Amino acid sequence: MDVTRRRGETTPKVVAGVFLIALAGVALTRWPVARWEPFDGDEFLIVGIVRTHWFFVYHTLFLTAGRVFGAAVGDAYSGFVVLDMLTSALALTAVWWWLRALVRPATAAAATLALGAAPLFWAYGAMAGSYTGIVAVGSFLLGVAVRTWRDPRPWHPFAAAAVLALGTGYRHDVGTLWLPVFFVILWPHRWTRAAAALAVFTVINLTWIGLMLREAGGWAGYRDATREFAHQAGYLNSVWNLGLVDASVRYAVKLVVALLWTFGPGLVFAPRGLARLARETSGRGPAALLVLSMAPALGLHLLIHFGVPGYAFHYVPALVALVALGIGRDPAPVSAPAADKAPARLAALATLLAAAFLFYPTDFDRPGLRGEFDLSFARHTRVGLRTRPPSRSPSVWRTANSRSVTGALLPR
Repeated sequence: MDVTRRRGETTPKVVAGVFLIALAGVALTRWPVARWEPFDGDEFLIVGIVRTHWFFVYHTLFLTAGRVFGAAVGDAYSGFVVLDMLTSALALTAVWWWLRALVRPATAAAATLALGAAPLFWAYGAMAGSYTGIVAVGSFLLGVAVRTWRDPRPWHPFAAAAVLALGTGYRHDVGTLWLPVFFVILWPHRWTRAAAALAVFTVINLTWIGLMLREAGGWAGYRDATREFAHQAGYLNSVWNLGLVDASVRYAVKLVVALLWTFGPGLVFAPRGLARLARETSGRGPAALLVLSMAPALGLHLLIHFGVPGYAFHYVPALVALVALGIGRDPAPVSAPAADKAPARLAALATLLAAAFLFYPTDFDRPGLRGEFDLSFARHTRVGLRTRPPSRSPSVWRTANSRSVTGALLPR
């Protein structure tokens, strides 16, 4: 079946309804397990930052929004948790909207449910962290890119420009790693409309950058604030300093484990989903787009640094679509949607992932590889969220120059 026959058009009213459902689902599932005090070094750091800064040099808009939410709820850390719940709901809505461009409504809903139950995604919606914002921005851009590739609309480049610019302020790596997808969106709209969208992108970025530079003391202050961090988190962690085995190979293992802690056994269906998409006449463009969306992040994470598991969220928008495409049988004709088992299989996957989050017996003090795994990845569980970890970093996953978890220099 051709991809274009599977796409689903949605209205703003429907999207708003999905967001309200996602927000209710996030609140009901995250609130009971949420962490209400900082445990990690990065969490202590961001709480300290928002007490003295409005527009910090890193993850500027994330920290600004966290300060606003903290003031609203009366506690700095709780403000970040509430912000992450809201961002998680936005991310799930964006994922659903993106998937509706590729699969049937039931499959899109079931795949979104599976992501919502994923241990890594669930945990990052119940603690302080900016990572769910990656999924929100990336999924929206992919949804726009596929739709504009089929049928360009005037609003596509402007919406993409605004979302990417705000996402760049939320997490600076978003603006770098998702820029190629943005250019794919602009290409069908060249030249006047693309130039106008670029202007919107530039103005929004310059606005928050200007506020950030003013607070940092100008360009010289910004340069001084970033020089040490760039050296520690960049060069010292890179393959050029650590070598292939201690950097790239170890980062590759960490990435795979992070993705398994997100998709579980569903990850094995992603290659089949890519093959199915590429075989279709109208699917080769989207297949290439999905590869393009992951390539910049893969290069950065294997050559420079792969830090916390949340970095894996750069791959989630593409992989959730590939899992949804690959987990069912070969697509049935439009007239026989009941033949597609993907929704039921995705619902079963969601149940398995939820069980892993809720009942995995996280034990930070267990010796050996299991304990190291729990400290790095299985801390993103119901038990792990509420259990204070020991003041040591997981030796198995550390690179030769890694700092301890309590010695984090800057938010990652």
